[in-house]
Amino acid sequence: LLARQAGDRLGEANALVNFGYSEVFQAQDSQQAELEVYESAIHYLEQGRLLLERLGDSPAGSYGVGQSKALCFSSLGIAHVVVEQYQKAIAFLEQGWQAAQFSGDLYLQGVNLAYLAQACYSQQDWQKVIYTASLGAYLLEQIGSEDWRKPAGLLSILQGQMGEDGFQTLLAQQRSKIIAVIGVDGYDYIPELLAKYLDSI
Repeated sequence: LLARQAGDRLGEANALVNFGYSEVFQAQDSQQAELEVYESAIHYLEQGRLLLERLGDSPAGSYGVGQSKALCFSSLGIAHVVVEQYQKAIAFLEQGWQAAQFSGDLYLQGVNLAYLAQACYSQQDWQKVIYTASLGAYLLEQIGSEDWRKPAGLLSILQGQMGEDGFQTLLAQQRSKIIAVIGVDGYDYIPELLAKYLDSI
């Protein structure tokens, strides 16, 4: 890498993260699920993550690391969801969400939450599914991304499994946590968003 020759560690980390990120998202876009693609991406992303951690520990390196960390953790999380390593996926996606909040990237926040909901669904953590899928669907829909449909679809599946009353009870239990992120109006909009999804299928 040219960045390595120039001694630019942040540039090197960014190159590794961007390559891993593009591999993961291209594979997702093409519905290409070969494990080798994701395993290769994980390798590059792990190298990038280690470099970013070293840079984050040094005062000189902290500037510009946030967005790269958000991309790196998000991509690692998504790749681990695809290869069905859900515990690792949850850890990376939670870090990715925090990093995306710090960098202010609403799309990455929404994507992290959508995949976090999927990973939590596989672990049958229904409360966390409702919390993360609600936030993910709301944030993505608010910025006009069609990706809101994925977490909304997961909510509709859960609602079908639990029944309307059971679902509403769990949603109400998450009310204060959801309001802390998207406010009362956001929380009140979730049933409307779910209805919008159901009307569109």
